[in-house]
Amino acid sequence: MCSSPTATTLTSSGRRHTWNVGVDFGFLNNRINGSLDFYKRKTKDLLTFTTVPAGSNLTNALNMNIGDLENTGIEFTVSTRPIVTQDLTWSSDFNIAWNQNKITKLTAGNDPDFFIAAGEGISAGTGGTVQAHMVGHPAYSYYVYQQVYDQDGNPIEGQYVDRNGDGQITEADKYLYHSRDPKVVLTWSNSVNYKNWDFGIVLRANIGNWVYNDFEASNVSKSSTASLPLSNLMANRFIFNDLGVKGAMSDYFVRNASFLRCDNITVGYTWPSLINDALRLRLYGAVQNPFVITKYNGLDPEVFSGVDKNIYPRPITVSLGVVASF
Repeated sequence: MCSSPTATTLTSSGRRHTWNVGVDFGFLNNRINGSLDFYKRKTKDLLTFTTVPAGSNLTNALNMNIGDLENTGIEFTVSTRPIVTQDLTWSSDFNIAWNQNKITKLTAGNDPDFFIAAGEGISAGTGGTVQAHMVGHPAYSYYVYQQVYDQDGNPIEGQYVDRNGDGQITEADKYLYHSRDPKVVLTWSNSVNYKNWDFGIVLRANIGNWVYNDFEASNVSKSSTASLPLSNLMANRFIFNDLGVKGAMSDYFVRNASFLRCDNITVGYTWPSLINDALRLRLYGAVQNPFVITKYNGLDPEVFSGVDKNIYPRPITVSLGVVASF
């Protein structure tokens, strides 16, 4: 089962206040039991690694106390045993957690449009960041230009929405667009025992998490590979002639990365009594990460930083094992 998501890697170096209200329940001799919890957590003097003004320090980035954060969430957990007979037992556990985080104060400025750049740097463009902290918004929201599209849904190269209406595209036209953190996290685990057989499966889902596809942004511009004798472009994606700095910071590359993943599947068989009750033997097979269902077009939708630089897929691991008890 999963726990209440913290939804941010911001760390606290100061005060933290948490309010919890919960209800526990159980029915049918605890064949059905669980809990429902509501929580609100206010954290002050948050610590994050961020850039600093040029010349103000001996480095261009360091850990700073930037402000306050508020997390609000609900978590529901239920454990059940739907079938309990002499030969067959089925246990099923389900957990769902919803969390919303919001920055309530930034110590460096009171302007409602004030932001602090955050997150991992991107590869394309100038190597800047596409995430930011701003009051009233989730931590590590994407701070990007709004792409303009043609009638076929393809991005129009170099065209972005003039959000402030001043007739030019500048930093002032960037806006906050979604967050890296999932709104809802779900886990469902099942175990079935039938006579000497056992079967287990764990499914996990994130809903509402978004990812900046850094690998795609770095490999869909002809200009970025023109000087190389051998150039690799992603032929199955829209190819730009010259992406440029603004193009690399377009919301076009911020993708919905909600997913359903199967963490593992296990099947086993047990011989409870061998060699005159001197040996108990279990033979099993297991598969880790057998499948993931998602609309995200990168290699893997589960990117904690929110900036996907992954060039290797997460492996599928198959194992066989024997457990002997004497």
